[in-house]
Amino acid sequence: MKSIKFVFFLFCISSIFLTSCLSDDCTEQRSYTRFDPVYMTSSEFRIDIQTESLRSLENPGRMYFYEDYLFINEKGLGIHIYDNSDRNNPSFVTFYKIPGNFDISIKDGYLVADNVIDLITVDIQDINNPVIIDRIKDFKGRYINWEDEPNRVYWAYSVASPIKEVINCSDANFGFNDFWRGEVFFTTDLDFGSVVNSETSGGGSTGSVGIGGSTSRFTIIGNYLYIVDNYNLLTFEFQSGSVPILRATNNLGWGIETIYPFQDKLFIGSTSGMHIYSISNPESPTRISTFQHARACDPVVVKDDKAYVTLRDGRLCDGFLNQLDVIDISDITDPTLIKSYSMKNPNGMTFKDNILFLSESSFGLKALDITDSQNIKELVWNKEISSTDLIYLGDNTLMSIGATGFYQYDVSDIEDMKQISYIPVQ
Repeated sequence: MKSIKFVFFLFCISSIFLTSCLSDDCTEQRSYTRFDPVYMTSSEFRIDIQTESLRSLENPGRMYFYEDYLFINEKGLGIHIYDNSDRNNPSFVTFYKIPGNFDISIKDGYLVADNVIDLITVDIQDINNPVIIDRIKDFKGRYINWEDEPNRVYWAYSVASPIKEVINCSDANFGFNDFWRGEVFFTTDLDFGSVVNSETSGGGSTGSVGIGGSTSRFTIIGNYLYIVDNYNLLTFEFQSGSVPILRATNNLGWGIETIYPFQDKLFIGSTSGMHIYSISNPESPTRISTFQHARACDPVVVKDDKAYVTLRDGRLCDGFLNQLDVIDISDITDPTLIKSYSMKNPNGMTFKDNILFLSESSFGLKALDITDSQNIKELVWNKEISSTDLIYLGDNTLMSIGATGFYQYDVSDIEDMKQISYIPVQ
């Protein structure tokens, strides 16, 4: 009996030491992205545009092309401008400091940009001397009942920071793979940036209008500016050729992401589907139909009687699909799925004839032959770059923007795409 008690005593002692040893190693390292909010008072962002003669590209957002000038958004901070008349050697011109900026459109020498909660119109006819000529305060109507006080604080945007930390087994989150921190998203909304594109494919376009990518939230058709925020489609008419005036607001529901015009219609991507609106009366868009899909991030482009939709997973949109959907829109009132193609993490798109160029985010850039919708073929997959959006200029020049920088390619020979210039992220 004594021997049994002694053995039991030794077992207890050894268990204590063993537990102590294990507890020393009872940790795991977690990596995640934390989004830290940046707040501004109206007196801080309602200022004249400041220019900088030298600034490196650090955190590129969307891109835009206008009259041989390349505009690249620096997320939340402003716009880099390059002279791209020589595609082989784009040269830095200036940087416009615009707090809380993520989107732009340009018509006849006037740039429209978001500025935290405001929409500003900027005369850029002298590219080095931008002048704000109009400001619509709280253009989305989020703070319509707030008093206009210079010290009132607004959320402008958030900065993403990669975090690595060691979690002890005593932490309530230990052992959970789906590890979350309270997050705010890195835009003023939920943001996930041919000469047929999101600015020039609409019918009846007049004047000089630039070219945006498929992830844009701003587009100009004729004398109208269309903007999607997280919930609404806002319609503005340009007065006196340059100043936008709000004409209509269409509530689309939550999760609106992108806008793409084609002929007399707007194709609007959301986290749950594709909305199609008629702009036959450009001042008052009307809904035609909606194509619904599983929840995912969702840019849209259109060619002839087919729409191409990329669905991708990611924390910002809570999706789990990574695919390209080809949708028959020959009956615009009843869009139907033709076929889905598996992808890695698809994002923005653009066309050259029957070639669809597709961004695969950190997985690179693809060129797809879409001649046969039932049998789309991969021609090229460049895995060396990060690409989130694309613009085709119509002169065999393809532009790509992504986390690694801005690239231009000569795509006269699709299967032998040649990089002709590069603006790196510093």
